[in-house]
Amino acid sequence: MRTQIILSDEEVQLLEQAARASGASRSELIRRAIRTTYGSRSKNERAAALKRSAGSWRGRDFTGADYVDAVRGDLNERLSQLGLA
Repeated sequence: MRTQIILSDEEVQLLEQAARASGASRSELIRRAIRTTYGSRSKNERAAALKRSAGSWRGRDFTGADYVDAVRGDLNERLSQLGLA
């Protein structure tokens, strides 16, 4: 099926950048995004995705809590600089 969509200039630019970086066509990137966003995944597929992400913090010299504290600290500092805190 062929369809037409209207994209903003910013969306076109983002899509072009992603296409160049990945080597995939714009159409393929749109199809992937649709499958990722709207495609249904089986229980086994979801479990496999979780297993693939296991150990993603391995080898780091800080904990997840340390990371969250650092991010929040940076956010509070930035909000303060903007006069929003």
